[in-house]
Amino acid sequence: MLDFLRCNVYYPEVVPDIDLRLRLFFNKAKKMRVLNVGAGSGYSALALQLMFFPFKSLTFLDVHEPYLENAKARDYAAKEVHFIKGDIRNFRTEDYDVVLMFDILEHLPKQDSLEVIDDIACTQIVFIPLEKKFRSNVYGAKSQDHLSLWTEDNFKCRGFATELLTGFHEEDGEVFDALWAVKIIK
Repeated sequence: MLDFLRCNVYYPEVVPDIDLRLRLFFNKAKKMRVLNVGAGSGYSALALQLMFFPFKSLTFLDVHEPYLENAKARDYAAKEVHFIKGDIRNFRTEDYDVVLMFDILEHLPKQDSLEVIDDIACTQIVFIPLEKKFRSNVYGAKSQDHLSLWTEDNFKCRGFATELLTGFHEEDGEVFDALWAVKIIK
């Protein structure tokens, strides 16, 4: 089998700021049980990269069944892949080593999101837009509504290491930042 982690032959072309090969723990990938919260449409640059990681297990959790169906249609390098329709607010994460939340927390009320990140007792990797106002939901699914706005301090005060991506997003002529927030639990 081709080692996708070391070559770019099939790997999606992404900017270094969101290249997961630079952010996830590759030397441990084959032992990692990963929960990816929010399968989404499956076409984001972050989602497309997950197909190439040889995780021990990769579980997709989403509240919107069509997004899970999109994810099921792909091939993954993970040894085991699971798809669960459910909500992170009442989902147990104890069986995972890493929880990935890419563009997820802004879709929940702020207090709910804070409780989610406070309750997870394993490594968390979050990618989130730092909007100054809510963006329009262009996807039609209610789960895509933005219900909370975030700052870097929301994560720092909870023990996350952060990396600000200044001017990362541009939509409808407006530019806003994005944030990586990582909390490593050993």
